[in-house]
Amino acid sequence: MLDQSQYDQDRLLQLISRCALKDQDAFKTLYQLTSAKLFGVALRILKQEARAEEALQEACLKIWRSAAGYNSQRGRPMTWLINIVRNQSLDMLRASVSRQEAAHTELTDDMEDCFGRSNDAETSEELSRLLHCIELLNDDQQKCLLMVYHQGFTPTEVSDHGQWPLGTVKTWLRRGLASVRGCLKI
Repeated sequence: MLDQSQYDQDRLLQLISRCALKDQDAFKTLYQLTSAKLFGVALRILKQEARAEEALQEACLKIWRSAAGYNSQRGRPMTWLINIVRNQSLDMLRASVSRQEAAHTELTDDMEDCFGRSNDAETSEELSRLLHCIELLNDDQQKCLLMVYHQGFTPTEVSDHGQWPLGTVKTWLRRGLASVRGCLKI
């Protein structure tokens, strides 16, 4: 007699095999049986529900496309599914870090463009302090400040461009400027 875990593994194996044949009903059932656990894996790695949902969706596409490549001799079905979600989540995490580094570089370049590159020690020191203070803001506040004070956008244009509520943009600008002023006074 099969125990429950063996039954579950056999059922998952059967569903993955049917997914390899592009059986949409089998994929739907596989998703219903495993999505809660797979979402939990993604959420533990990414720490944000929206990003975990995105990772799960991308992983499900990979599962659908690569079901024919599953080899039961190399691991249990659930282990294979978890590894796909885990790898997708880690890829997203790495990409996020790369985007943050790129945004930091862009911010530094924008600020240097705004205030000019100077060999003057006093100007360089002031620019460094300003950059430090702006880097303390969250990404959205940084973008809003640069768009308004460097690129000449109005708050309404920033709201439309970023698809943020106008009141939120104005609050970010007000609080961001207050934070930068407070930081520069130190």
